[in-house]
Amino acid sequence: MAVIALRGWHPAVARAEAIAMFPEARLVRTPARRLLTTDDESVWTRAQYLSGTECVLLGGGIMEWTSIEDLLSAIDVEMHESMAVECWRHEGKLPIGTKEVEKKVGGLFHDVSSTFNLDSPVNRFGIVLDASAGLVAWGWIEGQGPGKQGWSAMRANNRPFFKPVSLEPRLARAAVNIAAGPSNGYVVDPMCGTGGILIESALCNRPTLGIDSDPEMVEGTKSNLEWAGVKAEVVRGDATRHTYPDDLCAVVVDPPYGRNSQGEVELLANTLRNISSQHSDCGLVVILPTLPSDVNLDEEIDSETSLFEECGFTVQKVLGIPIHKSLARKMVIASTSLQVREV
Repeated sequence: MAVIALRGWHPAVARAEAIAMFPEARLVRTPARRLLTTDDESVWTRAQYLSGTECVLLGGGIMEWTSIEDLLSAIDVEMHESMAVECWRHEGKLPIGTKEVEKKVGGLFHDVSSTFNLDSPVNRFGIVLDASAGLVAWGWIEGQGPGKQGWSAMRANNRPFFKPVSLEPRLARAAVNIAAGPSNGYVVDPMCGTGGILIESALCNRPTLGIDSDPEMVEGTKSNLEWAGVKAEVVRGDATRHTYPDDLCAVVVDPPYGRNSQGEVELLANTLRNISSQHSDCGLVVILPTLPSDVNLDEEIDSETSLFEECGFTVQKVLGIPIHKSLARKMVIASTSLQVREV
């Protein structure tokens, strides 16, 4: 069994990202909003690239919390070199401290002659205490694990070329992963602006292309890519007429919808028509403004999607994302392919 532990900033987005990045496995929801399980195999090392997943717990299990004694008896203990035990919480507190769990579980591995390295362990054993559903999950950690992952350093206002309207880096990363999955084809942002989506795509070693009609944006994006230490192609062009790469796998775009004018709608529609006319198997994520009442951190939302269907895309789901009290965004997830995977 594998348990996928999600971060709490937007479980619905995180779940969609995990589904896209582990397509070989059927992920099953649990009573805990931030824990998924599967009995299938996948390439779990991809977890390091997911913004919404803390880690995948391998070779362990999940059960209702009853007592520390019951947890200890459920853990399959074998000797490991250079290991550490990490325990963390989801959604409130169960009636035991994380340090106590780490000490008790560490004692199990100590008794079978395991060696420990708390500074830079080769093997990390994780335990998640999820009070939202009264569950505990455990296993060997694949991925980054809990805690801060340096997203604040990547924010748009830290880049040399900055405009106030820019996608949050962890949302940009999730959007790229949802649209592209594990494919190694091109990710394209046809209205790349200051390059935030391109940066997150390139950081995952994906072939990446940005297009913008504004020469200032093209040059600014190039400086931002250099600042981030990554490479991507950036060109000045018309996204509604551009010839896209043959190995295009995904389009991710946060279009200039500041006033939501008819001209902006037509620009997006013509861009999507151009893409769908060239590619019959292309993932798509579009970020659009919406009402704060549409926000739902746990489930998809109802939203008008006829624009996308008219442009040759099949909408899979729409997710509502909070920005602040008077502003929200929606993530439209679609594809030119008819295949849809749900969890």
